[in-house]
Amino acid sequence: MPIYDEMVAKVLGPTECAAYTLDVPPEEARLKLLDIIAKSAFNNLRGYSNCCRSTLWAIQTHLRMPGVDAFKASSSLCGGIVGTGETCGSVIGGLMAIGQALGPDSFQEPDTDALVRSVSESFVAAFVEKIGGTRCFQVQEALVGWRCDDPSKAEAWYEANGLVACASTCGFAARLAAERILEQWDQRAVSSDR
Repeated sequence: MPIYDEMVAKVLGPTECAAYTLDVPPEEARLKLLDIIAKSAFNNLRGYSNCCRSTLWAIQTHLRMPGVDAFKASSSLCGGIVGTGETCGSVIGGLMAIGQALGPDSFQEPDTDALVRSVSESFVAAFVEKIGGTRCFQVQEALVGWRCDDPSKAEAWYEANGLVACASTCGFAARLAAERILEQWDQRAVSSDR
């Protein structure tokens, strides 16, 4: 399972991290922040379950995006939308974070709406390129080799490290979404400096 091994290694990163100092170059600080977001999403799923909330909360917390409404709204979107195996909750959580961070405040902002759509499409394309699809069951099959679509399979799923595989997907999705949010925030900062 090379995808699974590679994703877990990417989320968990090195066992020892360099101490944070004020003289860290911005690029290194950005990578550390993305590592923290990915590890937070990974740990959230391991500790609390709910892939959508785990992904969204990690991004909201570490990018300091206030408000609990989106977090509350995400509560039924885990397990491929209420356990149906449809769109993976980590994808939905990433899309919700992108929308919260970059989305328009009204219907009268078509340029902002178009930007969010473009950023979201980039996020989904990167996810699909790595995993092969966005459906929960596709993700499970790509990472573990089979899908847990029946409650009687739950014990076998845990024994096959299915929870760790899903947690790594949350970390991967959180990193992808946060990267895109930060890129857009950087572009806004440059535009406002002009």
